[in-house]
Order: sequence, then C-alpha cells, then structure tokens
Amino acid sequence: MILGGHLSTKDGFGQLPENARKIGFKTYQFFSKNQMQWKAKPIPDQEAELHRENIKKFSIQKPAIHASYLLNLGSPEKDKLEKSYEAFIDEITRAEKLGIELLIFHPGAHMGSGEKKALGNIVESMNRAIEDTKGLKVNLVVENTAGQGTVVGYSMDHLSFIRDNIEERSRIGFCIDTCHIYQAGYDISNNFEGVIDEIKAKIGLDYIKALHLNDSKPPFNKHLDRHEMLGKGTIDVSFFRKIFEVEEFRNIPAFLETPEGEEGYPKDIEFLTSLGIKL
Repeated sequence: MILGGHLSTKDGFGQLPENARKIGFKTYQFFSKNQMQWKAKPIPDQEAELHRENIKKFSIQKPAIHASYLLNLGSPEKDKLEKSYEAFIDEITRAEKLGIELLIFHPGAHMGSGEKKALGNIVESMNRAIEDTKGLKVNLVVENTAGQGTVVGYSMDHLSFIRDNIEERSRIGFCIDTCHIYQAGYDISNNFEGVIDEIKAKIGLDYIKALHLNDSKPPFNKHLDRHEMLGKGTIDVSFFRKIFEVEEFRNIPAFLETPEGEEGYPKDIEFLTSLGIKL
C-alpha cells in the first residue's frame, strides 16, 4: 500500500507534498476547505498550480481530498439535500482544480426516513453529480461508516446497493476505514479472510480505491466512530500485518487518521515497521 495521512493545510495547498515527504509519506489526504462550514473562498489559480507541480516534484501518488462532514446526500429534507448536493459539486470542482482524483466522502444519514430512502437519495445525487461534472477526472469515493446514529453505509449490502445503482461506475470507488468496519460488526481481528471475502463478493476489491488506516478505541461492534493510534486500540495487531499482504491493495493509498495527527504519525509508522512491514 501507499502510506499517507490526513494533513493540515495550514502552510497552504502547495506545501502539502513536501510536508508529506518530511513525515515519510508517499501520499496524503486533506480538506480543501473548512470541513464544518458550507462556504469556502475560491482556490487561487497560483496556489492550485503550485500544488499540482509539487505533486510531481515530490513523487506523490494518489492523494485524496476528504469532503466536508456537513454533507448529507441521504437527507430526506429537499432543501438540505440540495444544499449538500451543491456543496458536493463544489468539492468535486475544487478537487479537479487541485489535481486530485480521489474525493472521499461519508454517504449520509437517513434522519428517520429509513435506510432505503437515504440510499436512494445518495445514488441519485451521485449519478447526478457524475453527469453534471462530465469530463472531470475526480472519482467519487464512498467511505464506509461505523453505523452510529442514523448513518447508512455501514454494511456491505449498503455499499453494494450504491455500486449496483450507479450508471457510470468508472468514476466511483469505496474507501474502507478500518476502525469503522470493525465498529460496524465485521470482525477483522478474528475473521480477516472472511471479511475480505465479503468485500470481494459484495463490492469487488477493484472498487476499493483507498483505506483509512486506524485502530479503534471502543471494543468490537459498538458502532462508535472513535479512532485510536495503531497498536493502541482494540483491533488485534495481526490485522495490520495482514491488510498489507492483500495483493489487490498493493497500489492503493492508505491514509492514517489517528488521534495525534501529524505529531503522532511517526509513532504509527514505527508500529508498522515493527511488524516487519516495508513502507
């Protein structure tokens, strides 16, 4: 896998590639705007061009943007759904401008309307977005969830439904968050091969475009989205060795989103290397 982590943009988009390399990463993920605000300033052309140039200069592979947490493409309320859709399109166009081909986003929540309705809204929004951004290279990458509250996307069946109902599948993919999948009831500690087989059967490993590599604070199957430093949580350490051995994941990015952020990433890297993993 291509190891990276979620990075701050405090130094500007153009500095991200070099900052990633200083940590020891070959890739990175970031927010293109404040993740808790709807509106954002336009990206200056010069800043976007510098980012694109430095991706090449520092040999960064498959970087990603994580979309705003405010998006809810499963909302049952028409005005909120449309507001989310407009923000989604903005995320796609910002990614294109910055030279990013992976836009990772949480699918959404049903807010009491039921999972079937929410999944239908998500698929409709994704199909509409692909049509409205025809010609762009950005892939819409759905992240699995832990199943907290009314969120959808925590089960393989949900993700399979999304895949099966997208009209132009060449621009979609999925991101598996290791904390989320564990919290959603998939026992990657004791049944790793079984979980991989289910992903293969219901989604297809070729549709997995990225991983979020996180340990879990809560014990198994609590539907709580609380990340932990690698090797410090409740996921068996053997899982982290096994995930790096999956041949189909060899060329996809794996982004750390552990609690200590950039200051703690060296600890995560040390943990992985202690398992004999070559990064």
